[in-house]
Amino acid sequence: MASQALVGQVLDGKYSIEKPLGKGGMGTVYLATHIGTGRPVAVKVIAPDFMERAEFVERFRREAQAAGRLRHPNVVDVTDFGFSGTTEGPEVAYLVMEYLDGCTLGEILDEEKQLPVAWTIDIIEQVCSAVEEAHRQGIIHRDLKPDNIWLEPNQRGGYTVKVLDFGIAKLEETQLANAAMGRYSDQPGRGETLVGEAQETLADNEGATVVEEGSRTLVSENETLALGNGNSDPELDFESARRKEVNLESGTAIMGSSDASSDPSIAGRGTVVEDGVQSTDRSDRTTPSTAALTRMGAVLGTPLYMSPEQCRGERLTSGSDIYSLAVIVYQMLSGRLPFEGNYVEVMEGHKHAAPPPLDAKKVKRKLRETVMTSLAKSPEDRPQSAEVFANKLRANSEGLGSLFTRALSIFGERIGKIMLLTVITFSVPIALNFLRVLINIGLSTDYLESSGLLMFVSGSLSLVTFFLQIIAVAMLIGMLTWLVGQILAYPLRPLSLRAAFREVRAHVKSLAGLVTLSSLIAAVGYVFLFVPGILLASRFMLIAPSVMMEGVRGRAAFRRSAELYKRARVTIIATASIIFLISAILPLSLGLSISAIVGNIDKSMQIERMKRDGVTPAAELEKQRSEAASPAKDDSDLNVSWNRKGISVGETGHEDEDPGLKFRASIIEATFELIWTPIHLVIIAFSSMVSALIYFKTRQAGGESMQDLLGKLNSANSPQSKWQERVNRRLIQSGRISSGSGTS
Repeated sequence: MASQALVGQVLDGKYSIEKPLGKGGMGTVYLATHIGTGRPVAVKVIAPDFMERAEFVERFRREAQAAGRLRHPNVVDVTDFGFSGTTEGPEVAYLVMEYLDGCTLGEILDEEKQLPVAWTIDIIEQVCSAVEEAHRQGIIHRDLKPDNIWLEPNQRGGYTVKVLDFGIAKLEETQLANAAMGRYSDQPGRGETLVGEAQETLADNEGATVVEEGSRTLVSENETLALGNGNSDPELDFESARRKEVNLESGTAIMGSSDASSDPSIAGRGTVVEDGVQSTDRSDRTTPSTAALTRMGAVLGTPLYMSPEQCRGERLTSGSDIYSLAVIVYQMLSGRLPFEGNYVEVMEGHKHAAPPPLDAKKVKRKLRETVMTSLAKSPEDRPQSAEVFANKLRANSEGLGSLFTRALSIFGERIGKIMLLTVITFSVPIALNFLRVLINIGLSTDYLESSGLLMFVSGSLSLVTFFLQIIAVAMLIGMLTWLVGQILAYPLRPLSLRAAFREVRAHVKSLAGLVTLSSLIAAVGYVFLFVPGILLASRFMLIAPSVMMEGVRGRAAFRRSAELYKRARVTIIATASIIFLISAILPLSLGLSISAIVGNIDKSMQIERMKRDGVTPAAELEKQRSEAASPAKDDSDLNVSWNRKGISVGETGHEDEDPGLKFRASIIEATFELIWTPIHLVIIAFSSMVSALIYFKTRQAGGESMQDLLGKLNSANSPQSKWQERVNRRLIQSGRISSGSGTS
């Protein structure tokens, strides 16, 4: 049926066909209007020739139902399926999908060649989300390629990705399996066929093309059936495949070739390329039963993006789709494919050759390593799910700048609750620290009598405050890791400080002991040499998040922190160095500034006192010029003291005995604590949030998803808005989620 034949007709009384949008070996996709709503839709109409086979129709029905069940924002929505007569007479099968504006990723790559890392990650994350949902439902795409990735403008300056042809690949397996059961003639000297423009060839033939070069490959709508180069009878191979029960849903059989007559029998129609001449054979053959078809295998996919096991015709798993995704990422970042050439060279490359290293500027080494690892020949050596693959790409694409930017964003959006949590956590050490300062001020005056007991109390408060601050830091990092995890997993869920405190209470002993021990070890490194201190602090940075989120204890916590540290060593060391320098330089600068200000005030008070005593600066200078006769008194010997009688200025011969100097030191300390304490709390809160984000980044970099933490983060004690509770109940009722999980 010509592509223009249906234009102007109404299918099934519901869909008015407007114009063809595209054509392939299976049929044509049309722009249509749903008569009842006036909504534009895309209608895929299957060629009438395929309607002659009952097993094909049944398979189409099953796959249409499967595609309809696959509901995901990144999967093209299938809304209807049916059969309809036409004005020409033959009945056709049709599939109705949402109509999309935009273009395919393939069209973009044709012009841009390479894409920025940020855009690449955003697109692939959406694709992986769709593929992950399909894998959970037992659907393997088998033909992931840029032409099956659609980018639709989302009105916000970005793109919503839609993955096309879920379930349809299995439908086309039926067509190819029928071809495999036919007899193919071995005829030397057949022309070589390139894969790149397969769709254009099929647009003219509306059939399949059988080619041979050592082995033979059937290419249909950019999908491939690999045939062996032996002389066995294909019917015997088919019987062998039946005995092995190779299932179309799970695996693939490679059929041998024979010297029998050519009869691809693809819906009664096939094309053989012989010495560069195309010929068509319309002979009909007895078709197998639907049950037999499900035990027949075929190598499906576009060779440029096919996995090694797909090229070999082995049983396919979700790892095959992950390999295809890695090839797509390789192309997006480098502007070229791992293997290029004719179909034989490409398939042999996928099966046996190591892909060339990914050569792209501004792509981090770890990101390149992730892509290359995902191109491993063995599925077991690749990321074990599409979600893990996306997580590793995201984690390894972000550097220190991205990490701090995200931390600033979260910190700025929720600064009120974060700082409230920080103040509450540090309230005890802050109170004890100011008590110590007040005692020191009292000791520098006559208000408190100096005694060994008070000196002991002051020193003890300093020591206790130091350790309480370490414990408070550990608790804060743990609670902020918990809250950041909720923000990342459920961004709309309100944060509950009570829930965070309840959770940290169960781990406070482990947090206090482990973080105190690790801090003391790092402090020893700082005392002797700076570099060992930084390295030790970096290695121990993720102990608190690991204890809080995973419940590890003792040596296991140290091992877990070291394991995560190795995944992002440079980022963690740089972060630890920045935090240390900020915590060292800022207080030092602040202390010097306060000391200078207080010194100037003290000097001004001394001059005023001298004036009241009748001593002017000029007279004092004259006295200094006549030192031999009468040495002058140095201004530095005049000191300010504060007692019950008020402020007084006097002389002292020794600084260590001068109560004015002690008072001045205590004033400087009190002023410093008043100014530094809020600044220090902000630094601690922000650095704790950075540690939390590093924890999740390193989990992702190791291929660990958030799924195993969702139940913990979505505990019954976590607060939800009423609308969120209603949505959660409806999702449970519909079966989308289990009662043990949740959503935001």
